[in-house]
Amino acid sequence: MKRIIVACLLALTFFSVTSRLALADEPETAAVGSETVINSDTDLPAITEIGETPKVKFLMKELRVPHCKRGPERCELCRKQDEPRWCLLDVDPPDKEMMQRPVLELILDGERQILVFDVIKSFATEEEARQFLAKAEYPGLTWDK
Repeated sequence: MKRIIVACLLALTFFSVTSRLALADEPETAAVGSETVINSDTDLPAITEIGETPKVKFLMKELRVPHCKRGPERCELCRKQDEPRWCLLDVDPPDKEMMQRPVLELILDGERQILVFDVIKSFATEEEARQFLAKAEYPGLTWDK
């Protein structure tokens, strides 16, 4: 009985190895109907590299910031807070490659950039935001409307 089991295992091993070798010899071909071609001249947005620092550090922008990841479609608190607010954003947060954060598309000097951000503080009105920034210092602050 042991000999039959060992013989079966050796046969299965032999067939699996030879089938892998046979698959490696076949040339790869595209599937029928697959016509996706990516050229280097496509109009993709510029993405800030992980090691690259953006040109701005802080940004003041009017946003709808959800309470949680589920958003206003699934969360009652997000529905209650679903109104645009002026937010002071840190677009160059620490450990940006280690944590999952929301993403913002921003046009700086004519270039589209996609940046992660942290909300530092939110304000109900633009006037309230300007009063806060008159008292506090945030170097590299940019206003975006």
